[in-house]
Amino acid sequence: MKTKLPIYLILSVVLIEIHAAGAMGASPTPQTIPFGAVLSMSGPLSNLAQQIKAGYEIAAEDINRTGGIFVKEYGQKIPIEVIVLDTESSAMKVVSRVEWLYTSRKVVAFGGEGLIALTGQGVAERNKIPTFAIAAPLSTPHERGLKYWFSPFAKSLDVAKNISDILDTVPAEKRAKTVAIFQENEDWPMEQAEVFRKEVLQRGYKVVFFEKYPRITKDFSPLITAAKNAGAEVLFSCPVAPDGMTMMRQMKELDYNPKAVVVIRGAEDLSWGKALGPVGDYVILAGMSWHHHLNYPGVDNLNAAFQSKFGRPADLMTGSAYASIQILAAAIEKAGTLDTTKIRDAIAATDMMTVMGKIKFRPNGTLIDPCPAVVQWLGADRKLVWPKEFRETSFVYPIPPWKER
Repeated sequence: MKTKLPIYLILSVVLIEIHAAGAMGASPTPQTIPFGAVLSMSGPLSNLAQQIKAGYEIAAEDINRTGGIFVKEYGQKIPIEVIVLDTESSAMKVVSRVEWLYTSRKVVAFGGEGLIALTGQGVAERNKIPTFAIAAPLSTPHERGLKYWFSPFAKSLDVAKNISDILDTVPAEKRAKTVAIFQENEDWPMEQAEVFRKEVLQRGYKVVFFEKYPRITKDFSPLITAAKNAGAEVLFSCPVAPDGMTMMRQMKELDYNPKAVVVIRGAEDLSWGKALGPVGDYVILAGMSWHHHLNYPGVDNLNAAFQSKFGRPADLMTGSAYASIQILAAAIEKAGTLDTTKIRDAIAATDMMTVMGKIKFRPNGTLIDPCPAVVQWLGADRKLVWPKEFRETSFVYPIPPWKER
């Protein structure tokens, strides 16, 4: 004879089994949302990486102060975690760093500077991980049909346009007419130099000297002498910091006095002013910079946090790093999940204000309206001279002769 169980016991067993099955199938809530930053923390490119790292970390601190990013899938806020790996300024080491972040830390997005744009996009695309490349004006990665590649940062054409725009603010009778270009023999500097050459030619300038050189050059005197003899009134270059400093010192020694000097990349960091003093003054940086004097939402708070940590105003690359985390956080909240494909789709649809201004991407991952900041070194400090509505001071042109500095 079979014993019948009371109905309440049967229901209890069923409910326990249903609950256990649900618990086994549910994904546990992650402790953090990992963001992987691949940066040149050492080596000749490290002047930019330190600025970028600070922007990522301050943004994460601001978000985590209120609990993190709300993820609908888990019904709660989850802190974001910034994981930084050093590439030692070597493009050869980028892929292994990116692979480790994907396999070992399960990052939901990558960030980094120029080197990740050279060699990291394959890993990101293959594994469907959204990537933000800043301090990376190189355009070619965006011409490969990549879906997971975004750059909240000006590209080579934007840089050339912004530089030319400020040069064109000079009255026609005083405006320079001739240009020299010193081109480092690497991927992005070659692209940037060629784009700048085309831009100035279209605007009526004459390129009187255009020469390549290898990274870490000890003697720029042949290039400087040739540019001087050709009567070049504007000098444009994209050196790493050590080369840029060598270039400026040797220009003084050879008494080369162009009306304007443009140094992209190498003059971004405070080490420029500390090492060169008056020798580094009057150099302009355009198109790829941000500045703490810009009047965009959140800039004041970012600058205050940076000032509290480092005792100085926020660095030029800090803004785009901070904005990368802003964009990622907004995309995760919009997607409601940590599924990287859905996060990618939300990033692609971004339309928001950040500390870099309005962020909206083209289908190829470039910005429709990149930050237009133009900065000039004055008094061993970086001053915002463009756009006009935000500038701290006017663009100094022409540069005073060496003997008057």
